[in-house]
Amino acid sequence: MALRKSFKDPPDRPTWSAEFDNPYLRGLHTPVTTEATVVDLEADGEIPRDLYGAYLRTGPNPVFAPPGDYHWFDGDGMVHGLYFRDGKASYIRKWVKTPALAEEIAKGGPQLPGVMGPFDLSAVDTSRAHNNEYCKDTGNTDIIWHNRQLLALWYNAGAVNALDPQTLDTSGLQDFGGALDATLSAHPKVDRATGELLAFDYGDFRSDLGYYVFDAAGRLAHKLKIDLPGPRLPHDLSFTTHYTILHDFPLFHDAEALRQTGRRVLSFHRDMPTRYAVVPRYGSTADIRWFEFEPGYVLHMVNAWEEGDWIVMDGCFQPDPSIRRDPAEGRLGSMLAYLRYRAHLRRWRMNLRTGEVREEQLDDLNVEFCLPDTNLCGVKTRYSYHQLMSEETQTLLFKGLVKYDHETLSREICDYGPGNYGTESPFAPREGAKAEDDGYVLTLVTNEDDFRSNCFIFNAQAIGDGPVAKVRIPLRVPTGFHAKWVPGGDIWP
Repeated sequence: MALRKSFKDPPDRPTWSAEFDNPYLRGLHTPVTTEATVVDLEADGEIPRDLYGAYLRTGPNPVFAPPGDYHWFDGDGMVHGLYFRDGKASYIRKWVKTPALAEEIAKGGPQLPGVMGPFDLSAVDTSRAHNNEYCKDTGNTDIIWHNRQLLALWYNAGAVNALDPQTLDTSGLQDFGGALDATLSAHPKVDRATGELLAFDYGDFRSDLGYYVFDAAGRLAHKLKIDLPGPRLPHDLSFTTHYTILHDFPLFHDAEALRQTGRRVLSFHRDMPTRYAVVPRYGSTADIRWFEFEPGYVLHMVNAWEEGDWIVMDGCFQPDPSIRRDPAEGRLGSMLAYLRYRAHLRRWRMNLRTGEVREEQLDDLNVEFCLPDTNLCGVKTRYSYHQLMSEETQTLLFKGLVKYDHETLSREICDYGPGNYGTESPFAPREGAKAEDDGYVLTLVTNEDDFRSNCFIFNAQAIGDGPVAKVRIPLRVPTGFHAKWVPGGDIWP
């Protein structure tokens, strides 16, 4: 099927956006130009009164015209928040005021290139450099909740930006009391049972991962260096009650080519295995166990848990992440091809006693941006909520919501409707919830024809029935990345 490449432009767009043919700066991806706060939003349907907290979603929203080739991952971070209390809703959006953005505002324009480069490495000590020293750290990729702080993080391992959960104002950098002497990846995980934050970092020229455990009060409790065969491109991690699982995939760039050209060139090495490092949460180098599986790539894992001697892990697996460029797309062809995912739900099993491994495909739908109830990460969960990816559009868009039952391997699907595209959908337990899926699932949806945006609220136990309410947002919400549900008791203690 031919990809649909046509798009309309919204009226509220930056004046410079018309200069770019890049589809990640046009149509549904067009950045907005203002921050905003709107209270007492109207809704089609009744907002549940037992929905108490905030749905927060981050994503790219460049302030200035890009200096070169723009990648979707390059836009300045902007967080969109829907706040729910007593059957009412309000909306806030604010930029993540990263050091990089602050410097650009002070100097009147871009200072560092985005992830497509080219990078000036002439003054960079590549033996110790962090990626954000020569590539713009936008803080646009994920948001987490830890130690009563909302933290914004970057795809390529960068600084940790702290935000006020009530206003979304950026309060500064979180360096964990001076203990963090490097950067963190986009997807640290919080163990709600202990309050600990599990994280890692990496670099374009590093042959290792830095693994960290921060306690519930934000103090560094453990640090470990995990050696790799060369520079890698991990994105996520999983954990169980006693172990952390880190990744080594055969999709990575050539560090020497990066030194010579100033550009990252990714290659899929299908003759190399996928490897997972299983590390006791406070383990040493001697405790690391490596397990090998079919080659491929995983952006996001669902969850992991322990079953006797086994670790079981579910995630969205790309069996063929090789990049097939369309020559008609010119210089942007590699980026556009890389963002056309083909991923499915898969399960990996690792036996810590015998070393045995097993893996199986659980479904054939093209899904990603997968979330369980994140309060239960690390122990066995039954349900998860995924985005169904469009295979007809030129850019990455999510056309529906999929709920998986990981015990029966059944699924329930809701299409967002003609021209509607959503974003990552976290689970929000209702107040007094009695079951794992007793609550709601939320997503931000924008229509490609009229650019109207709504927050869809689903009953998590009846996804197929469609949203129970659609909260009207009187401003356009562009596409974005990851989302988080923060309970009201955490926001308004």
